[in-house]
Amino acid sequence: MSDENNKPELHIVGREDDGVSEVESDNGNSAVETGKLKLSYIFRRITDMREDNPQKMSFVSLGIVVAVILAVVFIISDFTTGGLLYTTQGKIVSAVYGGVAEKFSVTTGSDNVYSFFPYDDAYAILTDNGIAYINSSGSVSASQQITYSNPGLASAGSRAIIYDIGNNSYSLHQNESMFSQQAVEGKIIDAAISSRKNYAVVCRNEKSETVLYGMNEKGKVIYQWDCPDGYISDVVLNKSGGKACASVIDAKNAVLFSKVYVLDFEYDSAYAEFEYTDETVIGTKFLSDRKIQVITDKRVYLISGRDQSIVYEYGSADIVFTDMSNKFIAVVTKDYSHDDTYNLSLFGKTGKCRFTTQIQGKIRAISVNDKSVAVLFSDKTETYSKNGRLVGLTDNINHYDDIVINGNYLYVLSSDSVRKIPAYGSADHADEVIEEDITD
Repeated sequence: MSDENNKPELHIVGREDDGVSEVESDNGNSAVETGKLKLSYIFRRITDMREDNPQKMSFVSLGIVVAVILAVVFIISDFTTGGLLYTTQGKIVSAVYGGVAEKFSVTTGSDNVYSFFPYDDAYAILTDNGIAYINSSGSVSASQQITYSNPGLASAGSRAIIYDIGNNSYSLHQNESMFSQQAVEGKIIDAAISSRKNYAVVCRNEKSETVLYGMNEKGKVIYQWDCPDGYISDVVLNKSGGKACASVIDAKNAVLFSKVYVLDFEYDSAYAEFEYTDETVIGTKFLSDRKIQVITDKRVYLISGRDQSIVYEYGSADIVFTDMSNKFIAVVTKDYSHDDTYNLSLFGKTGKCRFTTQIQGKIRAISVNDKSVAVLFSDKTETYSKNGRLVGLTDNINHYDDIVINGNYLYVLSSDSVRKIPAYGSADHADEVIEEDITD
């Protein structure tokens, strides 16, 4: 359990004047764009070296390939965190009821927000000083101090694992309490946790090889998988925690490609293996014990057992946002020939696309739950039902960086506040919002 005397400084304060610091850029996906520029530069350097001195390419290319892989890992990291939270300062977290003047604040005393996600009936926030769980009334229901240099988080139900990326420490949490602090050999790259008992940690060893460890709830290693090639960038578990899906990035002759390995903790070798030439796997999700959704920068795939099929192609568009809930996966793509025009697609438990709809505006973030998809623009929010209908709209939402949809409310995060607003309906644009049953 956490020590009460070592909690981060979190407390309720009184009313204060409104005021939101303007973020650095109106493009919420600028981190991803920067990563793409870095990758294009690296590939240009590879081409130049081949032309200038083909004999030396074999010696130089190894270092460049490693740089390419690391650059893509950073891009994937931006996708999984929304690509936005780097702009936030996290000094004060506050919330505003929709249409009500009452305001409350939570002082975190932190410099960066690393994760902002739905929890219970409201949200939780992970900063460089710890994690705080906020309930629907704005009170801090629990908090723990965690002083990791670069914290990452994975959660499932009431369970979470918080790990220090690039170091060897991590902690396990359940029902808003830290119940175990652990360390592993090697440097942690990624981790995943199931809603029942097992969890997984991916580490880089002294030989710069990546290894996946399957662990039980007592912290004992029950499974080890040494990645045969490339670099493990991401891992997810099924509900029971007995199977894992590992995404791997590699390169051949300076050409980047991804692999997905399906692992079963009862067997040493991979159950299935899939390769994606000239594609980068951005995210994976177990839809069931035998079905896995795979999202790359070009397509959406469905793995069923040892077979795989393409269920969606972006065409000339680029993927810019993605988010997952228990039931749905939401993907936003953009064709850069049309300014501020995006396509929002939703995929269900069968892996098939439920709808694709065109949306307009400068998108900063998305959030999906088991009923709807919320989209945060630079000046508004929109909520879409699972059938692609606009069921919520709020104007005058300026300078916010990330969004969480939970129940009937949206929580939007800025550099100094979290605002709470209704997810459904609209007082000013009733003719644009469609009344629809969103209870099931």
